[in-house]
Amino acid sequence: MSPRPDRKKPREPLSRGGIARAALQLIDAEGLEQLSMRRLGAHLGVEAMALYHHFPSKAELLDGVLDCLLDETDPALDGDDAPLLRLRRCFDALRGVAIHHPRAFWVLASRRFRTERSLAFYERLLQAFADAGFDAQHTARYFRLLAGFVVGAGIAEVGSRAMQGAATPILLERYADPERHPRITEVVPHLRVARLDDIFSFGLDTLFAAMEKDLRRMRR
Repeated sequence: MSPRPDRKKPREPLSRGGIARAALQLIDAEGLEQLSMRRLGAHLGVEAMALYHHFPSKAELLDGVLDCLLDETDPALDGDDAPLLRLRRCFDALRGVAIHHPRAFWVLASRRFRTERSLAFYERLLQAFADAGFDAQHTARYFRLLAGFVVGAGIAEVGSRAMQGAATPILLERYADPERHPRITEVVPHLRVARLDDIFSFGLDTLFAAMEKDLRRMRR
């Protein structure tokens, strides 16, 4: 008997979530600037037009990628821990996107929340501020302050970590010229990539200490 011809494994039906996750994988591998409907379609083995049924534009596709990133950070808000502890875990997880998805971090830093998924995350995050005892005004202030800190730290993570092992190493990682630049030479050992975790934790310590102080004042 002749052997049976090989049969290709049937392709899974396209879905909004599956397409967004594939887009995130493509960004992780090739960079945000390389993402296009045509390139993503080729990655999935379909024509680009098939994707437009789920995402009418690239902007909406990026919103889907943002949802994927929030899926990874949202669990930090789970549990029965104190609200400030849940908030700290959440902002730590948001910074983690820069470490685990450096090429996609700009999506998190620049996209506005406008999907049902992202608004649900936003609501949970703001509820944690309310659970801690902050009113709307203080919630807005501390949310903006923490978000700005995390975005800045994330950009530094992407820029610093991405250069490790590159053909052209970071000049300041091993800089030492005390005669010309004594302050740079003195400080840069404390700014190296190996110290980024400590610096970020110090920043969160400072911000959350201020939040706790404000809460004590408001409870008087």
